[in-house]
Amino acid sequence: METVTLLHTRWPKDEFIYNHSLRSIEDDVDDLTAEERGARYQTREKLLSGLWGTMRMLVGGSVRLARFDDPFNIPLAPGEHQECVMLEGRRVHLVVKGAIEAKKDFTTIERYRTNDGKVNKWDIGYVRMVGRDQPYGLRAETGNKVVKQLGEKRKPAYTHDGACIRVLGGATEQQRNILIHEATHVGWVVGCIGPRPYGNKEILPEKPGNASDQAVREIIAELKRRGGTGSLFVLRA
Repeated sequence: METVTLLHTRWPKDEFIYNHSLRSIEDDVDDLTAEERGARYQTREKLLSGLWGTMRMLVGGSVRLARFDDPFNIPLAPGEHQECVMLEGRRVHLVVKGAIEAKKDFTTIERYRTNDGKVNKWDIGYVRMVGRDQPYGLRAETGNKVVKQLGEKRKPAYTHDGACIRVLGGATEQQRNILIHEATHVGWVVGCIGPRPYGNKEILPEKPGNASDQAVREIIAELKRRGGTGSLFVLRA
């Protein structure tokens, strides 16, 4: 049976700052010093820290393990094989049962630093799914109350059907609340992940059918064709 597998990476690290007051993005902030970064967040403007990432959707055989750079030195189950794909210029090694029939890439948006521009010793500001070789589960949902509010907050407001993808298997309660849903800018996500067309790093129109909305519904449609569930690998950089 065909399955849907998402490979998500935050490598290479691409940090940005979204100025909510001006609705603008400052994208060249990776090399700021601590002093320069601190000065940014001491202004009166509302600044939100974010990370761009890449998500590849694989359709076909089921993937049991995935990681960057090194193949797995483990016994394989009957019908399994190792396969290598390139993602953002690096090898990703997969343990797969069956053949990968199709793939498509998306750019993702996530919150990064806290509102005062800080991260902890693990380089984490807001909650996020941590990298590991094993997959998290995915479940397509409709009617999610949190996602419905995305439409209610817009001007003019509209009724959102709450379509999203729940990430299953998080280690903490916060991680278990993480969703994959549309995000016109980084203000729409806290711990969640917002896919959009690959290479698109724009502030999107806040209306039904925007590019992020379409990307999420495309992934949901592939999941629903295969029972509404799938897998997510967050690759360790």
